[in-house]
Amino acid sequence: MNQAILPSLPSSRRCTYLTLSRTGVFTFRWNLICDGTHHQPKLSLKTKDYLVALQLASSIALKIRELVNPTIEDIRSVYAEFKGIEKKEGVLLSQIDIASHLTDLSPKSLVEYKSCWNSFIQSLEGRKISVVGLSQTLIEKWKDNQTCSPTTLKKKLRLLSSCFNKAGIAHDPKWFTFIVKDKPAKARRAVTKEELDKVLAATEGYKAKAEGHWKYYLPRIASLTGCRLNEICQLYVGDVRLGENPVLSINDNMPDKRLKNSSSAREIPISKELMSLLMPLIASRSDSERLFNDLPYNQSNGYNGTPSKYFSKLIKGFGADDITFHSIRHYAVTKLFNEGVKEELIGSLVGHSIGKLTTGKVYMSGFNYKVKLEAIEKLSTCHV
Repeated sequence: MNQAILPSLPSSRRCTYLTLSRTGVFTFRWNLICDGTHHQPKLSLKTKDYLVALQLASSIALKIRELVNPTIEDIRSVYAEFKGIEKKEGVLLSQIDIASHLTDLSPKSLVEYKSCWNSFIQSLEGRKISVVGLSQTLIEKWKDNQTCSPTTLKKKLRLLSSCFNKAGIAHDPKWFTFIVKDKPAKARRAVTKEELDKVLAATEGYKAKAEGHWKYYLPRIASLTGCRLNEICQLYVGDVRLGENPVLSINDNMPDKRLKNSSSAREIPISKELMSLLMPLIASRSDSERLFNDLPYNQSNGYNGTPSKYFSKLIKGFGADDITFHSIRHYAVTKLFNEGVKEELIGSLVGHSIGKLTTGKVYMSGFNYKVKLEAIEKLSTCHV
């Protein structure tokens, strides 16, 4: 505060981030140092009333203090939010119906876009951020909360940026630039037979439990089919199709189900061991019930969030940091390969896309039930 300008104000009411212009209007300023340079970005509060100015300045200062290591751009975003409150009537990001801006998308794409948008809104943790308050800091916080692979994160950034474009929300494309970390992610491998036995032994006690029985069933179904975690978690009773040729149907025929790609949709013959495993799960239950109805659903991760965390912690307890639940899928594929099963047939069973091979393109879906059953039986090693 310039004491020569405001000599009558007591020191207890002075505010170091308030200054007066020559016309008597109060201006807010924030001091920060970026790259060794001192900056004082300013914002006119458009009032000559000190108490009103103090109230506005305090509100702005509190918002800035919520930021971690704010940049000049972040400060100006807070200023822009202040200036746009009346202009845009304080439209909050959380109030935007993103689906209304995505009407040109297919149902599958709509789910991906909405999932990405909702995860961003959740990262705001209830904070009332208006459309003009969007900043790189918020994007970075959202990125830090993502636990997916670098490839998936890159896709999510593209989807989120597209959401802002479709909703007409001003933003800087540079905020969505993906930078690969210096330390590369560790390569994942297949579990060994010994490691798989440890997982099965550690989950044996959950077989008869009413809740959490998925801990028993998920790794066993994965080892007998090579299915991905979410493919198993989202199964319905009706996906276990009995008859002359029993199959486990992997599909996305329900709103809460999704597949990695078009090649993921498939029917896997049910081996004798898999049949023994599944029968207690489907007995006296309706086709419309989920096999594991105690697994919570998440827009971003489907049903695999809870089991993924559980098995990651369980496997980490074995002292192995280069395997995950997905390594059981690698185990199944490796075992089939070592048993002499053709690559194209393996792809057909586990939902791989073998687009580069002529045989894969032409014959992938041509294997009959008997051939597939004989192959899938090779995964049976008395895990029930």
